[in-house]
Amino acid sequence: MDLSGLPQFTVEKIRREGSAGDALITGRFSHLQGVRNDGGYLYRRPGPSIVGRLSCVPTEASETVEFRTPDLEFAPELRAGSVYPWIDHYWQAYHLDMILAGQWELRTFVSTPAHYFRLGGATGWQPAGDPLPEGAVDLGVREHGWNHEHCELCSARIGPADEPSGFVDPDNRWLCTACYERYAVPRDVSFAAEA
Repeated sequence: MDLSGLPQFTVEKIRREGSAGDALITGRFSHLQGVRNDGGYLYRRPGPSIVGRLSCVPTEASETVEFRTPDLEFAPELRAGSVYPWIDHYWQAYHLDMILAGQWELRTFVSTPAHYFRLGGATGWQPAGDPLPEGAVDLGVREHGWNHEHCELCSARIGPADEPSGFVDPDNRWLCTACYERYAVPRDVSFAAEA
């Protein structure tokens, strides 16, 4: 599926609201497959997508809904009649960007040191050598602590104890072999419309 298969949000009216600079965009969806939550994005490529919330999750495609966003300045071309693919907030715009860009390298995952820390009552970790977040308590570096990655689309583990190899994009985002073959090779964004 290409972008045209995703729910398309057609803008009918735009109005600025309040001193915070929020905008209320009124429109309708072409279909509701993939419109599951009130939060999401009007997808733009290239450029930043427009994040916001629907006034309600529509029950019919013909239903008029309002989309509230603080991001109107990112889309100067937006006007009545504009049409944007919808991405439910479960996904991020970069998920579509990485599939559509089609730049992947097969790589075997190799465990590396991880720097552990405590911040706000939670334990976190990051690649060794990166500066710790402000206010973090240093818990030390563990050899081979970064022992796997997760597929960006299905969360499958990629690492020595799991699927040893995966596909990596220029931003170091990983896909398992199954998602690479299913979505990346054909540049298929249907995952964004699946339940």
